[in-house]
Amino acid sequence: MSKTANCVGHALVLLLSAWRLCGAQIQIGTVTGSVTDSAGAVLPAIEIVLHNPIAGYHRVVTTGGRGEFAFNNVPFGRYTLKASAAGFQAASVSISVRSNMPSIVDVTLSPTVAPQSVAVNSEKSLIEEDSSSSKTELDKTYIRSRPSVVRSHRLQDLIATAPGWVTENNGLIHIRGVDDGVLYVHDGIPIVDRLDAVSASGFDTDSIDSLEVITGNIPAEFGGRNGAVVTIHPESGIDLPLAGSVEVGAGTFRTREAAIAVGGGFKQKFGFFITTTANRSDRYLDPVDPSNFNNIGGGLNLNARSDWHPTPRDTILVDISGNGADFRVPNDLVQELAGQRQRQLVRDNGEALSWQHVWSGATVTNAAYFRHFFGTKLFGNEQSTPIVAAQDRKHVRQGVIASATHQHKEHTFKAGLELTRVNVSEFFTFAITDEEEAEARDISEAAQEFDLERPFVFQGRKKATQTAAYVEDTFTLRKHLRVSAGLRYDHSNLLTSDQQFSPRLGAVYYITSTRTAIRGSFNRLFMPPQVENLLLSSSEQARKLSPFASDEGGGGATIRPERLSSFEAAVAQDFFGLFKLDAVYWWRFFRNVEDPNVFFTTTVIFPNSVARGISRGIDVRIDVPQRKGWSGYFSYTNMRVLYTGPINGGLFLTEEFEEIGDGTRFIPDQDQRNVGGFGVTYRRERSGAWATFSGRHQSGVPLDVSDERLESLRSAPGADLVNFDRRRVKPWTVFDFSSGANILKRERLTVSAQLSIQNIANKRYAHNFGNPFEGTHFGHPRLWGGRIKLSFY
Repeated sequence: MSKTANCVGHALVLLLSAWRLCGAQIQIGTVTGSVTDSAGAVLPAIEIVLHNPIAGYHRVVTTGGRGEFAFNNVPFGRYTLKASAAGFQAASVSISVRSNMPSIVDVTLSPTVAPQSVAVNSEKSLIEEDSSSSKTELDKTYIRSRPSVVRSHRLQDLIATAPGWVTENNGLIHIRGVDDGVLYVHDGIPIVDRLDAVSASGFDTDSIDSLEVITGNIPAEFGGRNGAVVTIHPESGIDLPLAGSVEVGAGTFRTREAAIAVGGGFKQKFGFFITTTANRSDRYLDPVDPSNFNNIGGGLNLNARSDWHPTPRDTILVDISGNGADFRVPNDLVQELAGQRQRQLVRDNGEALSWQHVWSGATVTNAAYFRHFFGTKLFGNEQSTPIVAAQDRKHVRQGVIASATHQHKEHTFKAGLELTRVNVSEFFTFAITDEEEAEARDISEAAQEFDLERPFVFQGRKKATQTAAYVEDTFTLRKHLRVSAGLRYDHSNLLTSDQQFSPRLGAVYYITSTRTAIRGSFNRLFMPPQVENLLLSSSEQARKLSPFASDEGGGGATIRPERLSSFEAAVAQDFFGLFKLDAVYWWRFFRNVEDPNVFFTTTVIFPNSVARGISRGIDVRIDVPQRKGWSGYFSYTNMRVLYTGPINGGLFLTEEFEEIGDGTRFIPDQDQRNVGGFGVTYRRERSGAWATFSGRHQSGVPLDVSDERLESLRSAPGADLVNFDRRRVKPWTVFDFSSGANILKRERLTVSAQLSIQNIANKRYAHNFGNPFEGTHFGHPRLWGGRIKLSFY
């Protein structure tokens, strides 16, 4: 029997033996309880409100005939639960949802003439007293009001409102020096693949109920990516009556979109929610020329989710998605005049089945099966210059998760196992079509040997397994001191066999008198290389074109997993319930840093890694909960990122990388020294009218190119957006606005409208310029967009 088979066999044995002892990865929070009066009689038709003032989470249910109530699919966090009824004193209690264990709250309402039996705390702390992680929570109220015209960029724009994030072209985002190292967790199912606009269609924000962005002290249950965890809670219909909506929109650059949603529940036992959206735009991606040549694209998304509670102890979830995008690859002026028309197709779909069972008031188990498919095709034409390229790449991930949670006194124990199988298939070819233009663009002599008669051709397949296991305990060490300690094991044989034990340790101390939380953490993290074009990037054919390859093995070798040590020290302060301040100092040390490069002027990304790296910075965020209709946030990050060569993997055609050799230090393209953002929202609950004003500032990425290359860039289109003396793209700041209102409201019908304006001042800016890894991409001018939505109940 092979070593792989042995590993799989041992993993399955552990999976079965740990069934009752392992900790939860599938995050399905529930809050249940009952309401009675002081004499013990049940109170039906009582309004129960669950509220998180920082995230904006607000949900209302009414008690049933036996006084019972339930909130399903509650995101992890800290909440206030309120119960009120005519003739009774309102009751309020704080709840912390931190695990899959159902939170049970029994409320007793006293008559208005009697003392209240449940203590009312009108000044709830804005700080999560028991959390040692750095995170930002966004509720659907804010998600729906975020200014946005192009639908395909909305998810990444939302995530980047959290501190520590740097945005780049085409929806690429970086966190604390990690290139797009985002683990998406959708309904408890991990997704480690890239979800930017050129790699996959991703999630449509209309199907998201809330999301949580974790950037510091990542719990041991999460792995596979090193940057951050984005937990997405999709819309659910189980607590809602049958309802639906139809939405249409239009905007500048011939932007069009349409969306249909329908969902509802039946007796709190079964619920469903289905959304489908379509969009297109003549500015689908960030162009490589200010004139926006050949930049047309569109996408289609379908997401469906169902909840079934066959018994009070069981929850079964089914998630299905199917997404696709077709777009043209933007041209520069020379390519446009030549008639180049590159086209790319992106397809992805996913299926997941999850089961949660509550064994007792102290033990919950979860099990899930998931499958994800990602594929992309690139087509060129005879006029493509100076290179014509074609691609047909796809991969499938499927796996199982088993996990559980057990509470014992002050301890919450977690443990879990994950087994994933990856099937990869790659085909890629390119040929030089214009030798003179190729020389003008510094294409290497080795690459110029491949012409139309003898093109470069690569084809490969690979099957690999990835296994993981973790244990974790969250407990109170002493009064007001909460500790989370975990250990994770990861093993991957994707190209190379690598493994790592990763300790995760965090602590938070809460000072009640001042409402101050002081926290710190240390994490070891392990990230296998991204699978997109990995076989070619690590092949001998790619090594022959790499300017870093040497006989001594100083570069161009097989890409190995990224390993990261992360430290964090932070303080959070509640200022009298008016606003919350969170400040974090963080630093990270890397080995085998992932830093993909874009193939020439296409949208095809090839993974590579840099030998070592270090990043450090300060994140600050201020959250203002809603007060008299006003709410808002402010975030700021100051960071430094430094890498040390050589570079392994990738597919490089030009010679401008030659100065990055073994031991060479350089500043990578995600080194934005200063990043800031803010948002202010005013909302009138009675009329349904609202307005949001927001902005973002980035200080500009570096130009790490040779002096000769720098001089040639001075005459390139858009050169006025670059400070060549500082060797950085000039700083840019853009402001956005969005407003909406109900224009018709009936008992079972509502018609609402929304207007969005992005880049109000029509600021010209560049994401990057002549970058060896990303090339040149320009930000969007002023964009206008409007939507009309019809909702029925």
